[in-house]
Amino acid sequence: MSMIGPGAQIGSPLPQGQLVGNYRSYESAMSAVDRAVDAGVDPRFLSIVGRDLRSVYRLRHRPSYAAVAGRGALQGAFFGLFIGLLISMMSGGQDMFMTLGSTVAMGAVIWVLFGVIGEVMRRKQMKYAMIPSMSAVSFDLVVDNAVADQVTSVLGPQPQGQPSPNVSAPVPPATSSEQDAENAEPESARGIPDLPDGRPQFGVRVDEGSEDTAPARDADSDSSTSR
Repeated sequence: MSMIGPGAQIGSPLPQGQLVGNYRSYESAMSAVDRAVDAGVDPRFLSIVGRDLRSVYRLRHRPSYAAVAGRGALQGAFFGLFIGLLISMMSGGQDMFMTLGSTVAMGAVIWVLFGVIGEVMRRKQMKYAMIPSMSAVSFDLVVDNAVADQVTSVLGPQPQGQPSPNVSAPVPPATSSEQDAENAEPESARGIPDLPDGRPQFGVRVDEGSEDTAPARDADSDSSTSR
């Protein structure tokens, strides 16, 4: 269903006022508007606002060539009849039936040719027919604040739109490789890895025990020298 009606202004601001109800179909919203108007409410204070507009493309089979030719012949015949009447009026009505017959036949033939050729070209681009339309998930009835109390008293309790629940996306379980990566110690903490034969890549390996005993040996040597 097209959401743009006659007299609609493209880019006009949304109506300001009070939300009276939210309806699942346009017909339900129109029924509520009819009840409010019948009660004496000025329709200029009422607005129906479509919520969550969706672009819908409905797919259909392409019409057969016979159907295209028949539709083209009918349109061409009416157009030829119109042209034939104009020619007959300008010629004073001489040979009217012959003129009408020729123009009707020519119009039908020309329309059939153009219709079939156009259908062939369209089928090369797309093998099916597509009908675009705009539709809304729900419809809000918005009324001006000046008549909000009157409309509410006339319509009574109306359905209100419920916000869609926020559903969190499921978290996939961690794989064994991810767990190993988390449990593994980072490379910066382990230091520089050794060569395949066990030797350090740079310098000479110094054990922690030797690092601790080295200052003690230095202290003993210093004390013996001083004696």
